[in-house]
Amino acid sequence: MRIAILLFLIFYDIVYTDEVSDVEEEGSGRTVLADWIVGILMMIVSLACAIAYYIILSIIYRDPELMRMASYRFMFFLGVFDIIQCFPHFVTGIFNCFQTVGHPYLAKAMGVIATPCYVAYAVLIIFLSLNRLIQLTSSRLNSALYGGKKWMAWIGIAFGFCFAFMIALASPYATIRYIPEWYSWDYDTDYIYSKYVQRVEMYIEVGGIFVSAFFYLLIVIQLIKTRKRFKISSNFNAEIKVLIQASVITVYCTILNIFWHNYEALLPMNLWTYTALNFMWILNSGVYPLIYFIVNKALRKKIVVRNTMTAIGGTSMFVRNREKHGTRNTITTIA
Repeated sequence: MRIAILLFLIFYDIVYTDEVSDVEEEGSGRTVLADWIVGILMMIVSLACAIAYYIILSIIYRDPELMRMASYRFMFFLGVFDIIQCFPHFVTGIFNCFQTVGHPYLAKAMGVIATPCYVAYAVLIIFLSLNRLIQLTSSRLNSALYGGKKWMAWIGIAFGFCFAFMIALASPYATIRYIPEWYSWDYDTDYIYSKYVQRVEMYIEVGGIFVSAFFYLLIVIQLIKTRKRFKISSNFNAEIKVLIQASVITVYCTILNIFWHNYEALLPMNLWTYTALNFMWILNSGVYPLIYFIVNKALRKKIVVRNTMTAIGGTSMFVRNREKHGTRNTITTIA
């Protein structure tokens, strides 16, 4: 038995060393240790982002004052798509450690989940910037486009983009797959329509950058024109916080997409460039929880309260106030 194990280890070492040597000859510098370090980091980061996002989303969902705002509904579903992306990122960390994608269908399934969800995320970024602009410029138009259940139509459009890309990438004609030896993703050009799917994705994500940037430029102009009236508004602080969160998300998404789709022209083409871009994609799921935590003092207090209640065996994470002439509970807002 020991001889068999020894022979297997020798065989594995020979084969794997040859593979690593080939990669190193191309200037990548990949090693077995690097495979495990990068893979474990991918799993840790993706899991941490998912947990952080879950905490934020649970607080938003349970606060009726926040869920009443269309902008927070958009950001809530941004979080949903981000958390879903964390799953394939975690799995690809395992791919990294063992330098295999297992069954081809498993590798294809990860692409079917990750890329369509990010496309939907990019679409919602555009909708969020448009919502912020309309919210500041026209209450009548805001009510017409987002009042009642109308906001659901916008979310439905984002889901439509997601499902369309899922169908395309699940078909036998196009696929995006994770490449363990390069610590990154790429479209498989052996599939005849992969390049077309990739091109459409690029148009949506990069084009959406300019659309969102244009909307935010108009927002800044509007704020300059009406700064005095805006500052005396009763929801001034809440509007500023939403604007900061939406702007940071858009800026990060802009940087990621510019480099992701134009890395050949902007960055050196090597293993660590691909690794850095992949980690930027993974960390995309951590940007919103981080900025949300920074700009919301009440949120930080609630997390402390939640941890304290958990430590003493409590279950509630909200401070509730009983109305004087009623039985309905109200939840303190964190905006």
